[in-house]
Amino acid sequence: MCCVKRWLGLVMVILLAGCGDMTDDLNPSVHDQRSAVIVGSTGYQPGQLAADFSLSTSIAAMFQLSDNLAVGSQPADAVVLYFTMWCPICLAHSDHIYNAVIPQFQNRGTVVYALVDYVSGSVDGSRAAEMANGYAGSEFVTLVDDQRAVMDQFNAAMGTVIVIAADGTIVMNEDYRTGESLMENLDALLP
Repeated sequence: MCCVKRWLGLVMVILLAGCGDMTDDLNPSVHDQRSAVIVGSTGYQPGQLAADFSLSTSIAAMFQLSDNLAVGSQPADAVVLYFTMWCPICLAHSDHIYNAVIPQFQNRGTVVYALVDYVSGSVDGSRAAEMANGYAGSEFVTLVDDQRAVMDQFNAAMGTVIVIAADGTIVMNEDYRTGESLMENLDALLP
């Protein structure tokens, strides 16, 4: 029994030694830790251009990003994407966007606010979630990302908010916290 314990102890030491530095800094930084961006490149980081995408809406219409940019058929000054899974945290964020952010910018330019539903799995599921949570007929358009393609495209997760300028440049891609960063970015973009 003693040999088995020593052997297991030795195995644990070897395994842990292979993990390298295990001293994670769990204190969040206020500085963006992502690598530098090549201006004009396509990607998901602020400063890069957003690749075009097309998703169905919760009412089975098609939403294409390029249609909502400056050169599109329905030009907007900004597109705001909020990635939701309809959980209490997501709903608190989307309620804050709806009640505090949208009214503040209602008379300044055109903004498309989209809830990106990546969990419901279908148009019908997204429509049901949208209705159950009180967003049917609101200023939000609900996008059905049933394959999580747009989520992957923007390296997003639950609660990620992305702001895309009229020229297609991503100006914000971060977790939603207080809405302050979203409001600062919209304030800088809108006339």
